[in-house]
Amino acid sequence: MQGKVISVFAGLGKTTVGKKYSNVCDLQSSPYRCDYSLIDKNDYEKMKYDSSRIPNPEWPHNYLKAILEAMQKYDIVLVPSSLDVRKLLTDNNIEFLFVLPSNDIENRQKLLERYRFRGNSEDLITDVMYNFDNWSRNQNNYDYPIIVLEKDKYLEDLLKDMGII
Repeated sequence: MQGKVISVFAGLGKTTVGKKYSNVCDLQSSPYRCDYSLIDKNDYEKMKYDSSRIPNPEWPHNYLKAILEAMQKYDIVLVPSSLDVRKLLTDNNIEFLFVLPSNDIENRQKLLERYRFRGNSEDLITDVMYNFDNWSRNQNNYDYPIIVLEKDKYLEDLLKDMGII
């Protein structure tokens, strides 16, 4: 059986679900995008968008390989919602579900606080919040299924409701 791929907007609980459930893989893209061999794994969030990162010349082929391998081992493979990752999936005919947060002021503020708490850079936060503000207006433009989480809901809630975990 092949695992399902779910592309999830930042801050909705990929890491939490990946750590909590053995049938779920949180496949972060950062270690595949850049050389993190000299960086403490706890600093991934802080290093995102850092200009000193060394790009990995194997990207995105190394990440595609990791996705395909994870699909053979796990029921669910969680990937980031960045446009390049979603394009990688569509270009390689990998079906996936795209999960977005509800777009309201209160939810926006909660996500902002979460990004700051986990140590994301202001550049990353600015980019993610730009996407938050714009993706909700572009939902009809996607060629793949999307789910917008209800207010105050997280990925774990959705996966439980779907009977996946």
